[in-house]
This record gives sequence, C-alpha cells and structure tokens, in this order.
Amino acid sequence: MSPKPMIRRVLWLAKAMVLGLSGTLPAWSFAGEFDRTTDMPRFDEPLRPQFHFTSQTGYINDPNGLFYLDGVYHLFFQRRTDSGKAWGHATSTDLVRWTQHDNAIWPQDGFQAYSGCAVVDWQNTSGFQTGEHPVVVAVFTSWGQGQSLAYSNDRGETWTRYEGNPVLRLPNDALKSYPLSARDPHVMWDAGRRRWAMVLYENLGSEVREGVARDEQGGFSLFESADLKAWTRLSHVPGFYVCPDVFELPVEGEDARVWVAMDWEKYAVGRFDSTTFTPTTAMRPLDFGRPQALSANQTWKHLPDGRVVQICWIRGGKYPGMPFDQQLSFPTELTLRRINDDLRLCKQPVAEIASLYGVVHEHNVMRVEPNQAVRIGGHTQSYDLEFELELEPGAVVNFVVLGQSIAVSSDAVAVGDQTGRPIEPVRQMRVLADRTSIEIYINEGETTMTFTVLPPDETAEVAFRVDGGGTIELKRVAWREVGSAWE
Repeated sequence: MSPKPMIRRVLWLAKAMVLGLSGTLPAWSFAGEFDRTTDMPRFDEPLRPQFHFTSQTGYINDPNGLFYLDGVYHLFFQRRTDSGKAWGHATSTDLVRWTQHDNAIWPQDGFQAYSGCAVVDWQNTSGFQTGEHPVVVAVFTSWGQGQSLAYSNDRGETWTRYEGNPVLRLPNDALKSYPLSARDPHVMWDAGRRRWAMVLYENLGSEVREGVARDEQGGFSLFESADLKAWTRLSHVPGFYVCPDVFELPVEGEDARVWVAMDWEKYAVGRFDSTTFTPTTAMRPLDFGRPQALSANQTWKHLPDGRVVQICWIRGGKYPGMPFDQQLSFPTELTLRRINDDLRLCKQPVAEIASLYGVVHEHNVMRVEPNQAVRIGGHTQSYDLEFELELEPGAVVNFVVLGQSIAVSSDAVAVGDQTGRPIEPVRQMRVLADRTSIEIYINEGETTMTFTVLPPDETAEVAFRVDGGGTIELKRVAWREVGSAWE
C-alpha cells in the first residue's frame, strides 16, 4: 500500500478507537436515513470503492427509477430501513460524481417499497402535475399490496404517494413470496399508440391460475394504460425473471433498430409491437463473472443524447467493518453489434470516467518474455487498464488485479473457476479495478465478467507474464489511475 492510503487508514482507525473509548462514537446505522451529523471520514474508508456508487451508510441492492431531467441524472436504489425496503436517492450531473439525498419513497402501512421505475409524464396524462415542472411518476411494487404510484412535482426532490394505490393488483400479490408475487414494473411511453406500456414480472403458475402450462409460470406480463392509473392486460412472455428492462437500440453499422428485453441477469433480442415482445434469439447471460455477481440491470430513461446507459447491482460483496454494504456497477453504454451474423449486446464504461483520470502510463507496444514479469502502473487499488493482444493457440498471458489472477488465452478469459468465452478470439481487454470490485470487458464489451474481492493490504503494480509459446506483444497498453469521485 502506498504511504498516503496507509496514513489515512491508520488515522481513520485511531480516530474510531478514540471516539469509541470516549463514548462519543457516532452510530453507523444500517437502517433509516444516513447520518448527516457524524464527523467520521466519508467515502475514504479502506474498503470503500472510489468510483462506484455506494450508500453513505447501510445496505443497498437493486437500482430503481433511473431518469434524466434538466441536466441531472437521478439514481434510486433499494435501501434497507427499520421499517423495510425504501427507495434511496442520489443525483449526478456527469454519471460519475454522486450526491446522496434523503430516502425518496418509504414503506407505508406495512408495505415495503420494492423495485420499479420512474418516468417523466411530459403530457400530464396522470393529472398529477401541479406546478411548472413536468411531473415525474414512480411506479413500484408495494410488497404484498400490488403495483403503486408516487409522484414528484419538484423534479424528484420530494414524493407523494397516490391515494388510489395500488393501481394494479393481481391474484397472487398478497402472497409475499418468491417467485409467485408479481413485481418490478418497467413502464415506457408508446408514442404510436399514445399509451403507457408496462412490463411486469409475473408468475402464472397453476397454483395461482388454473389451466396455465407450467412452462409459462414465470415471465414478463405486458399491460397498457392511458393515465398510469388504470391498467389492462395484453400478453405474457415466458422465460424471463425479475427486474425487467425493455429498450430499443440501433445496430452498429446498419440502418436498423432492434428491441432488447432483459431481466435480472440475462437478455434476448427480439421484436416489440406494443402488445407483446417476441424473442428472436436465445436467452443469453449478461455477465460471466462470479455467479450472479452482476444483477438487477437497469437503464436510464429520457437521456438527451440517444445513449442507452445501464447500471447494475454488484451482488455479494463483503465489506467487513465498513459503514456501508454493497455497491453498484460503474455505468456502461450499451450497443448492439452483429458478430458472425449474430446480434450481441455489448457495453463499455461511459466516457465520463476520463474526468477522474490521474497518472497515466501508456505504451504502443509492450513485449512480454516467457517467465519474465513486465510491470505497469502504480501502487493504487483504483485504476482503468486497457490493452490489445494476439495470442497463438496454447499461449496464456497472466496478470493479477487486486489479488485475483486473470489468465487470458486466445479463446477465453479465466478468473478462478469462472471463464468468459467471447465469440471471436480475444484481441482486446479493459479492466476496471476499484478496491473491492473488478469489471472486465472483452473485445470492446462483447463479453463481460464482474467480481467482488477483498483486496490484499499491499497493492502492487500490474505484472504480465506469459506461459507457453514465445515472446508476445501487448499493444496500446494503457494504465490509468482513477481518482476518487467523492472528493
């Protein structure tokens, strides 16, 4: 570890001990509102990611209600409170630096505020608008009650629950069980029909509805509404799980746009005709990292530049002794690319990450000899590494990121017992390392792998080694220090 982080860590622990002995140590609550009054260090704890979103305190999971309005990106997320799940809230003007606010939507009458979405009701179809700003409407699962609404007339700052909740109640909503209860509404405006479309995870098992085949139990149910309040069933598409997201993307290099539907951790490309989604490809995993490490994938609505930007929950991380628990992925821009006549969803970190770059080491060509380590970078646990390579069959390049050994061959990338196999030979890689997470993008994001880690105390430079074959060349090698988004 470099001297600066080590000094900060020692001071942080010493202060905690002094305050604890004096009886004045502020409580780090994992519930309720985050503590604005504590004088403990913020966002620089030893295991705190420096450019991935974490809550100031407490446990978080699914991102919710992502929208952009008047130059501000809004991020909501599931947050644990004393009375159950609520919607936490943060805002940013660049997708990189976030400011956390008070919780937006709280549990009410024993019904927790589970996942959902938020839309800007530009035409006030809901009738909720009372001021000069367009009304923003959150559609979410009120656990045990059904699908409910809350709305904001001050661009997301404060929220009011609709008195007519729930707006959609299905036969199994009162069961409060997985996978029977319908949940996680995703709503979008259908300009052609001038109506709202809702995609909702629903289980149509025979224990709930008679006469429905078992292979149609779980999937996406589609509904429509003129005002976000009264909903009519349209169709059901089996094979999907929770946390739906449906959007349209252009195909790179082609004059075509195609629909993508994704759930908790997989996606399919297909057709959407406003009443149903018809997959034209098999379901594919969104990530090949540690099982279910990347989950609850969601995209922002109403982006002004045509981008489709996604953020996810990096699930299952361990953060012993920290005031926070769990983190979100770094935002990525999604594209559709045709590879060997097959459409694939690809993703890359948003370009705004460059605003955090510090020290940069770049090489046009780096030669790696067998059994000889070639080092690059500096002593930090937060960086962006990128390189190109060509490997002969049998050759393997090994390097270590935050204590994790990564082995790259011509047809696979292996991290421990997890392997990502892109369609084409491995030719390009990008790795985001951030203290307790590793995100790997292979061949410009055609295949990705996400992991949570507990890093070693001593952080070394990245060292490349080659096994099998002779000397290899890494091309366009770039190691970029990524500074703190919280400073």
